[in-house]
Amino acid sequence: MPLLLRLALLASLGVGAQPTDSLAQVADSTSATDSPPLADSTAAGRPEPLAVETLSDSAAAELDSLAVASLSDSTETVSNALAEGIDVTLVGRVLFRIWGGLGDLSLNQRAERLSARLGELAQSREIDPTTLRVVDGRTLTTIQVGDVIVMTVTDDDAAALGLRRSLAATRYRAQIVEAVLEYREQATLRGVLWGLAYSLLALVVLVVALRLLGRAFAWLDTRTVALRRLYLRGIQIGTLEVVGKDQVSRFGRALVGLARLAISLVFVYTFLTFAFGQFPWTQSWSHNLLDAALTPLRQLGAVLLSSVDNVIAILVIIVVVRWIMQISDYLFQRVARGEAELAGFHADLADPTRKIVKFLLVVMGLMLIYPYTPIADNRGFQGLTVFFGLLLSLGSSTAISNMVAGVVLTYTRAFRIGDRVRMGEVFGDVVEKSFLVTRVRTTKNEDISVPNANVLSNHIVNYSRMAREGSGVILHTEVTIGYDVPWPQVHQLLTQAARDTAGIETEPPPFVLQTGLGDFSVAYQLNAYTREVTRMARLYSDMHQNIQDQFAEAEIEILSPTYGAYREGPSTVPDAAALRDDEGRRAATTPTSATDGADAAPEVDPADLPDVALPRFLRGKARGDEAAES
Repeated sequence: MPLLLRLALLASLGVGAQPTDSLAQVADSTSATDSPPLADSTAAGRPEPLAVETLSDSAAAELDSLAVASLSDSTETVSNALAEGIDVTLVGRVLFRIWGGLGDLSLNQRAERLSARLGELAQSREIDPTTLRVVDGRTLTTIQVGDVIVMTVTDDDAAALGLRRSLAATRYRAQIVEAVLEYREQATLRGVLWGLAYSLLALVVLVVALRLLGRAFAWLDTRTVALRRLYLRGIQIGTLEVVGKDQVSRFGRALVGLARLAISLVFVYTFLTFAFGQFPWTQSWSHNLLDAALTPLRQLGAVLLSSVDNVIAILVIIVVVRWIMQISDYLFQRVARGEAELAGFHADLADPTRKIVKFLLVVMGLMLIYPYTPIADNRGFQGLTVFFGLLLSLGSSTAISNMVAGVVLTYTRAFRIGDRVRMGEVFGDVVEKSFLVTRVRTTKNEDISVPNANVLSNHIVNYSRMAREGSGVILHTEVTIGYDVPWPQVHQLLTQAARDTAGIETEPPPFVLQTGLGDFSVAYQLNAYTREVTRMARLYSDMHQNIQDQFAEAEIEILSPTYGAYREGPSTVPDAAALRDDEGRRAATTPTSATDGADAAPEVDPADLPDVALPRFLRGKARGDEAAES
């Protein structure tokens, strides 16, 4: 019988014969062959294992050429390099995958034509799919019905499956037969009725699921109302409330509503996919819906799997950097609390140093992570990075200088938050110190932001440091008293005024310096220690009040005496007529005494002058006070 089968096949294939393209002719061609069927159909319509027919070399070569011609429009051969597989479908249902082209057909064209041929086979009731047979050629293996080739299996297909070509063709044949029989079963009246029944059952399940979902979310909303009222807070940046509590609550409820809607859409989408899959005419819709949902997930999974090494490297970097940051925080916090000491490192530098180290660790971690991210090889992102780099380097020189000055100020320990300082012309309390600016609140309640570069270039007077670390800050003020008042008395009055001022330290005691001996008065400078540097303006005011009170009780005027005198004689004005007559000659004139002319000014009695304009010894002389005159 095998010999007769080979002779019949050779007679049907003749030289130059063309394969039959229409599957409608398969019934006649199969009846004309004298070979028995290669497999019998079971009661369930499932194929049994088949024997593979092997042809002679000449017949196999002829079969290979016909297999190529059955799908291609020409016999021009192209490279059949192993390519990525593509799905072959039957009315939208994926049956299997094929690899590599055939003849002048690309992989996609081959899959499209094979899918179309399988569709014709499934819709043709005249062809029994169990009569499909596998014929092994020299380089190709065919699956055919009679003389009609349904599918051609190549070495690339077999290599991708890891099987011999004949075994791969047998597997393909079994999948084709099963799919065609299932399709025909669904296309019968019985299959349609079962499909309707399954669809109605799925619809009932969908309605019940949506009702249960609505009740579940309603119950969840009522149970979380009290919790939202107790624990929900608005979003704040510092003391500024950006988003209120009610807005956050509404946003949370909106998110819950979106989650409910998304789950409902998933239920409906699943029902439509299932219902369309119950009928052969809508199975393609079902497969399209399923592919639309699964394709992004497959792509995401493929991307994640392909980047597992990068993800592991990123996770390792994050873990190591966080571990180093925790160790750094622990060490610097111990130094700040005084539990540990570093030689030459002050405790007040621990916190800013901790922040700087944490910032540098974060930057280093980002630099290590960047090569493992998908955007590292993106040319657009690289160009954007170069642009921002140039923008930063050209436009941020001032910002960089301020940042460097901020770091330098941190480690010079020139001041800290809360100190009363003077920076150039700015006097007040430091309320904020950042890498870019230092904010000072003046005694007039004005906030002044000073760039750190300006702070570093000017001298800084820190009043709080001596109050904190030394004996205190010296407040000093100056008064001028006449020579007629004994200086010990002035010293006693000034120091008593300082001691009467609340906030002035008694130890070290206040002291007085004589800073100058003027023509008419002595300059006395009162110096007093205080630690309340934030009350300097009030202390000066109180001390000035006490000085006035002390001198008033001692009946001593606080003034700088000045003296005035009246001219004793006429004014001498040059004669204008004489100057005109004697041009070129300038006469030197000298003032004459009070007795030289009749126009002399009258003598003024000092007693007639007001007392306030005279010093005490002149007032005594005018009044005949002998003690004052001596």
